[in-house]
Amino acid sequence: MILNLTQPILNMVSNFDATEEHTLTYMYLGTERSTVNQVSIRPDEPNSSPVYTETRTSFDKVHIVPRNALRNGLSYLAKVRVQLDNGTWTEWSAEIEFMCLTKPNFYFEQIGNSKYVYTNEMMLSVLYAQEQSEKVETYQFILQDYNHVNIQEYPVRIPTADDPFRFSEHIKGLQKGKLYYAIVRVTTKHGMVWESQGKEFVPQYVIPTLNSVVQPELNEDEGQIQVHAFLKQILGTPAKPYIPNRATDSDYHYDYWSPSGQTDAHYVIIPKDNPLMFTRLGMAKASDFIAKLWCAGVDNGLFLQFSTKTDEKNPTGTGVQINFVKHDDYITMEKSFGRVKSRARSNVVQGLGQQPFYLYIKVTEYRVQMIIEKIGYGG
Repeated sequence: MILNLTQPILNMVSNFDATEEHTLTYMYLGTERSTVNQVSIRPDEPNSSPVYTETRTSFDKVHIVPRNALRNGLSYLAKVRVQLDNGTWTEWSAEIEFMCLTKPNFYFEQIGNSKYVYTNEMMLSVLYAQEQSEKVETYQFILQDYNHVNIQEYPVRIPTADDPFRFSEHIKGLQKGKLYYAIVRVTTKHGMVWESQGKEFVPQYVIPTLNSVVQPELNEDEGQIQVHAFLKQILGTPAKPYIPNRATDSDYHYDYWSPSGQTDAHYVIIPKDNPLMFTRLGMAKASDFIAKLWCAGVDNGLFLQFSTKTDEKNPTGTGVQINFVKHDDYITMEKSFGRVKSRARSNVVQGLGQQPFYLYIKVTEYRVQMIIEKIGYGG
C-alpha cells in the first residue's frame, strides 16, 4: 500500500447536534506548508450535491462547522482538502460518514422542578426524550456532592424493553440537609454519548421519633398487659388562613362545637371561606404515603386537596395535585399532573350524608386507594 502524503486524511467524525458548532480534525503529512483547508459535506445519498462547502484558515489542522449549517436527523459524508503555499489544492480525502442528532432532554421524576426530596432512600427515575427517538443502549447514574465531586458511580445498565425511555437507579444512604447532584449518562445506538446536567436536590425528610406515646392494654384472659408504642411524626407546618377585610384576623379564628350530650368542644368547624391549610407535607414528592382523616358534617363537593405549594419559583402551583370530592354515599379522587389524570372511587357507604367518618387514604406510587369507615359522634 502506497500512502499519498499530499492527500489529507479526515479523522473520524463523531455524531453531533447540528444546532451547536462542531470541530473536525484532519492529518496532512505533505512537505509543503498549508494553513488553508476546505471541507465539503453532502447528504449520505447516491449522487447527492454538497450542502456545505467552506474554507478556513488555521495553523492547527482543524475546521469548525458552524451551528445550524446542517440539519439534525440526517446522515452526511464529509471530506477535506488543503491549499498549499503555491495556491494549488491537494486531492480530496476519503469521505467519512456521520449523523446529526438533537440533544435529548432528561426529566428527573422524583425531583421535578423542586430541589427537595423527602426520603433518604428512593428509586430515582429519569425520563429520556430525543427528537429522532435515538435508541439508548446503556445508561449510568452518577451521584455527586456539593462540590461536583463524584460520590458514587452506579453500574452501567441496559434499558428495559417495555419502558426503554425511563431509566432507574436505587439511591440510598442520603443525608438530611446535604446538597447532592444527580447525573445520568447515556450511550445510544449510533455511538452518541450524552450526559444530563447535574440535577441538584436536598433530602429534607423527617425522622420519626418515639415521643411518650405509650398505651397499655389489659389482656384479662391471659393475665397479661400488652404495651403499644406509637411513632409520632409531624410532617407539616400549619399555614395561617387569611381572609381579606375580616375584622378578626386570628391564627385560630375557628368555631368549636360539641355534639349533644358532650361537654368537650373539640370539633372544629372549617367553613369554605376559611380553609385549614398545612404546608411542607412532602406528599407530592413521597412515592408512598398513608393519611387518616376524621370528618363530620361534610357537604357534597370538593373538601380536601393535596397540591404543590405556590411560591416565587412556582407561582402557579404547577405540579401533582390530588382532589377529593364527597358525594352522598362515597368519595371520588382525581389525581392530575399536567394533562395526565387518574380517577378512583372509595367504598360505598349507604346513608353517609353528613355523618362522621374516617377516611383512610393510601398512595402507592401512582395508585390511590380510599376506604370510608362510618362512625358515630365521639367515635
